[in-house]
Amino acid sequence: MSTQSSNLPESTSKKILVGFERHYCVFQQASVQAKSRFDRCEWRQLLDDYRARLYFYDKQVKQFCLELKKEINTDMFDEQVWINTKLAYINLTSNYKQPELAETFYNSVFCLLFDKRFYNNNFIFVKPSISTTFIDMDDPIINSHYIKTHQLEQTLQSVFTELNFVTPYQDLTRDVLRLKEQFVKQLNLSEDEEFELQLVKSTFFRRKAAYIVGEVVLKNNQVRPVLIVLLNDEKTGIYIDALLTDVDNISIVFSFSRSYFFIDTDYPAAVVDFLKTLLPGKTKAELYSSIGLHKHGKTLLYRRFLKYSRSTGEKLILAPGIKGMVMTVFTFPMFPYVFKVINDNFAPPKTATKQQVKDKYFFVKNHCKVGRLADTWEFSNVAFPIRDLNQDLLNELKTKVGSNVTIEGDLLIIKHLYMENKMIPLNLYMKNANDADLKHIVNDYGRAIDELINADIFPGDMLTKNFGVTRQNRVVFYDYDEITTMDQPVFRKIPAARHEEDEMAAEPWYYVGPEDVFPEEFKLFMFSQNDSKQIFAKSYEKLLSADYWKSVQDNIKNGKIIDYYPYRQRYRMSQIYSQPL
Repeated sequence: MSTQSSNLPESTSKKILVGFERHYCVFQQASVQAKSRFDRCEWRQLLDDYRARLYFYDKQVKQFCLELKKEINTDMFDEQVWINTKLAYINLTSNYKQPELAETFYNSVFCLLFDKRFYNNNFIFVKPSISTTFIDMDDPIINSHYIKTHQLEQTLQSVFTELNFVTPYQDLTRDVLRLKEQFVKQLNLSEDEEFELQLVKSTFFRRKAAYIVGEVVLKNNQVRPVLIVLLNDEKTGIYIDALLTDVDNISIVFSFSRSYFFIDTDYPAAVVDFLKTLLPGKTKAELYSSIGLHKHGKTLLYRRFLKYSRSTGEKLILAPGIKGMVMTVFTFPMFPYVFKVINDNFAPPKTATKQQVKDKYFFVKNHCKVGRLADTWEFSNVAFPIRDLNQDLLNELKTKVGSNVTIEGDLLIIKHLYMENKMIPLNLYMKNANDADLKHIVNDYGRAIDELINADIFPGDMLTKNFGVTRQNRVVFYDYDEITTMDQPVFRKIPAARHEEDEMAAEPWYYVGPEDVFPEEFKLFMFSQNDSKQIFAKSYEKLLSADYWKSVQDNIKNGKIIDYYPYRQRYRMSQIYSQPL
């Protein structure tokens, strides 16, 4: 090996790490900017920043690879050089603050440069090489306050003052007194009770809210999660809006159906580990994604799939429910995620193309999901051991998505697919629901549609089979092939029949344009059971009126978009305290 070749692994690994550092610096700058956006009520700009952040990782990887190709020859693959490059990279990142993210960046660069046949642990980090458990932190991510209840007011006053917002608080003294009272009530604290309040130093920003995340450790070693919500009113200033102290409600805030947070931290692994102790039902893949590190969340999700594939005796099967016209969906029976592949051809009346479906998923990724749109991870060239597929699924994939699959030895390679959290299809959930659950879920279905359209999202196909039910019994939409913004549909009332024969005719007696939607018809196909129809009509009759849908369009056109917060109204201070203290 020449001297130049022997130096190549070290120099290449250093270049890749510099590329990662450049990327993470941009990521942190966006998070710092988010605080400024919140402080100045720059909501439109914050949304633009959110959209830009989703794709600057891929853009930076592509740009870096173009630069790297000018410096090293990637036309020929030298196995030993790249084995040594990976080893050199491990050495460089062994005492790094974000080794797990640096490894993911390395994988992205390598996979863009070389063919998929080299995607193994010799050349990329299929398995992590460095544990994030014992990273030395120059600055801990937690501020800890060991106090008694009567000291809580002073401690909270300091916490909010140290946030150093430019915009003043509406009335910090009032808010702190209210917050202390809610701590005492929700945690059942006595006045002299000792406890430890641990708060993540980094504030979480999303849409129009800032979140302070932490936990309370009581003397009996009971631990309760804590989430404090701050809002900013452009006219009156910043105020404390809510306190949440139970896992279920905080889980909803961190739901996979929510947009990602902005958070500025040097130690994302430590933040995720802390969140994992608060929200044990969340996977690390979900939590990394929730703080904007979607690419590493995807890495963890893929590793989980590989481990599950090796250890399970289950077979991959078609997902339960009605088969989709656009997607083939499959899963392991007990795996918490589903795989979705776009069909080669769509059954009538679907008329979209495969690219248009991809564009819809791109649209959802860019839009604020308001807790009603399932998050997705997009993958290329995923290898499934053929032994994992039952025969029915294998036949279905060959028939429905043949252009998207190849067989290489004992592996079936799917060129492009999406992964989503597994949910119970709403139509199946309703079949087995008791009266109380049925009432709740039908109402939440109506609430989901209402929240989506007021957030400028028209679901398109609103059949219950296209919605799922989460662990928290929330309804989430997951079929995106007809989704669009609210300015596209034309909402109309059904014209009065001219005579009795009109009503009996198989075809409508009125003109129906390509974008026309008749909300009165929703009641005909939303539910097959009368009791469900009655529940829906009682609470959400407005959704059967074209006038209401047009009023939503007018509000959006005039810039008036309703805010839906990821917690119930009863937790809001404005609801608890109708009068100032």
